[in-house]
Amino acid sequence: MKTPLALRIDPEVLAAARECARQDNRTLTNFIETALRQRIAETTSALVARGRDCTQQSRERPRDL
Repeated sequence: MKTPLALRIDPEVLAAARECARQDNRTLTNFIETALRQRIAETTSALVARGRDCTQQSRERPRDL
């Protein structure tokens, strides 16, 4: 069972995410979950290649759109 999540997001980011979801013929929820899964996979692969895990990742400021 999936867990509901409430979050605050800039209106411009939300509008862009909605448009991307629409173009991919996805729900906003599915688009966000897919994007998170892809980012986690990328991060995990990069960390494994460096011999680290997600708990050791430095906290970096998110990139602006």
